[in-house]
Amino acid sequence: MRFIQFWILPSMRGLQTSVQQQQFTREERTDRWLQIMGPAGTDGLDLAQDARALVSHLTDAGRLAHTFGPGRGGYLYVIDGRLSLNGDALRTGDAAKATGAAELELSTDVGAELILIDVPLEFEPVGVWAGER
Repeated sequence: MRFIQFWILPSMRGLQTSVQQQQFTREERTDRWLQIMGPAGTDGLDLAQDARALVSHLTDAGRLAHTFGPGRGGYLYVIDGRLSLNGDALRTGDAAKATGAAELELSTDVGAELILIDVPLEFEPVGVWAGER
């Protein structure tokens, strides 16, 4: 098992803490993006932010794309395998950050496990992130 921890800041104050859990299969994410977290009412676990967490299992010769629209950015992490990202080679443990509109073209010749976080670049910090205690 691998444990990956990341923080997505909420979009409003005073939220009640909660715990959610859901299992996904490899087939659900094979050669496609699977949204495992997103805004309430969308696929996956509910986030209190206009953000998404996507995962994929790319098989040999797998190809994917993702577009970060205006005002959005994110983070791609290679959990396992080897990947070409817009022609640049990435492998297990490597990551890439997008800080604005961008087109990602991903491909592999040996397979890869990926996680992609897509978030708004402009947000109002709340709670401890806004200096409140």
